[in-house]
Amino acid sequence: MSFESRFGVQRLVRVYRFLFLVLFVLLGTGCETLLMRSDPLPVHRQLAPLPPGPICRVAVVPFLNDTDYPLADAIFHKVFAAQFQASGNYLVVQEGDILKIYQQLRLLPGETPTPEQLQIVGRRVNAQLLITGTVMEMRENRDRLGSTDPVIAAEIQIRDGNNGESLWTAYHRRQGIEYQKAMHFGTIHTITGLSRQMAMEIINLWQKKGLKQCDVSPRS
Repeated sequence: MSFESRFGVQRLVRVYRFLFLVLFVLLGTGCETLLMRSDPLPVHRQLAPLPPGPICRVAVVPFLNDTDYPLADAIFHKVFAAQFQASGNYLVVQEGDILKIYQQLRLLPGETPTPEQLQIVGRRVNAQLLITGTVMEMRENRDRLGSTDPVIAAEIQIRDGNNGESLWTAYHRRQGIEYQKAMHFGTIHTITGLSRQMAMEIINLWQKKGLKQCDVSPRS
């Protein structure tokens, strides 16, 4: 093989190595980006310990709306209550029972209850825990093709059912495109779908942090 031929082959090998290295870096960066975008945990704070033992009876009281999105509080509240009910053996107090107490206290949904009012609600429905929440951001971004990218930010609190004091808080912000995977599979395009996913992530984190489920297994 001539010198020119050997030089050409070596140069081609170096080019292929360079292209392979670039491809590897791009793929690695892409996978890292997906992991960073798809798995941010809620910001969790523990202000006080939860009541000891399993938690059985929980009241998810009406959430507050600090956004311009109509019914943002009602949407996220209903989804969160449903996901909490489905996440374990919890007995979630019926929304109608809570609203009756709100009416007796002359407290409208959307108004911020005082700790004393929350204490009354918790004791009347015999709830070990109260869950309150504020939707801080809810909007739907649309691209030029008409696809929707929802954005939600919310702060959810676990409160003591006996006195209404805040025990745990979780702040969470997500947008649908953060769940994007290869070929766009997994992207969430609806407010309800994103609310459901965020609720699951908050509840899963709480359970990992020590929120115990009610033991309803039959005793021998």
